[in-house]
Amino acid sequence: MQQRTGIRLFWLKVSLGILAILCCGVGVWVGCQKHVAPRSVAASAEELTSEGRMVFGGLPRAKEGQEGREVGNFTVLRNVAYVVGYSEGRKTPLFACYRVIREQPFKLDRPKGNFLTDTRTQARVKHQDFTGSGYDRGHMAPNSAIAKCFGEQAQTETFLLTNICPQAPALNQKVWEELEKRELVYAVRFGEVWVMDGPVFADASGGTTHKLRSGIAVPAAFWKILLEDEGGGKGGEERVHTFAVIMPQTVAGTEKPAQFATAIDNIEKETGLEFLWKLSSGKQRMLKGTISREW
Repeated sequence: MQQRTGIRLFWLKVSLGILAILCCGVGVWVGCQKHVAPRSVAASAEELTSEGRMVFGGLPRAKEGQEGREVGNFTVLRNVAYVVGYSEGRKTPLFACYRVIREQPFKLDRPKGNFLTDTRTQARVKHQDFTGSGYDRGHMAPNSAIAKCFGEQAQTETFLLTNICPQAPALNQKVWEELEKRELVYAVRFGEVWVMDGPVFADASGGTTHKLRSGIAVPAAFWKILLEDEGGGKGGEERVHTFAVIMPQTVAGTEKPAQFATAIDNIEKETGLEFLWKLSSGKQRMLKGTISREW
């Protein structure tokens, strides 16, 4: 009898152990589901900003199903006043995120000399890698706005080549630069503006991406998303509004930024990136599916 009782206790312990493992397994699975599922309720202002308030709505990430492609393979590089997702394969950033603010106390000249190799990368792109290509060294996080808002060190970091893409002169020096200037105006008007931007590569949608002789991939176009929440970061997602563009490399230079207005959905399709994923699913649908007028 004592032997049978011992056997029963043994199997009871085994059963309880198995049950505990199953419960833990369910807990892990539910946790994962909660992590990837879109929000059903509005996010607070505190939940929406990250990376030292340089990012609004979540750092861009590869869309579901894109993880194994080039867009899903980037390194996040953090600087004083901006963040980039850098692609070693393309030798360019895939995105930059930064913030422009009303207070613009610094008056700094553009630094002289070469752009800077970023020693945090394997690619180690050099200033000379662009020389003779016909393309400008185009900033994603802008020199001027970052310098005015955040000072000398922040400005210097915008010249890191992990912040640079090959950009046609008419785009870089005219239409793109015009929108960068307007970001400063919007920041004065609203108090604070968040910006995300980056390149569009032709091969992401079945085309061919050309490269410079140095191996740097040349984008077919560039995108930019401006965000403002009518509350200086305190309004929460209900007050967010956006303006988004895709500008091709082939611009004449006489166009206005508003001519290139697009929906954020289109940028996601062209890049394979996902934006504003911290917002509720309803707010995402509204913002991403709308072509907004320029502010």
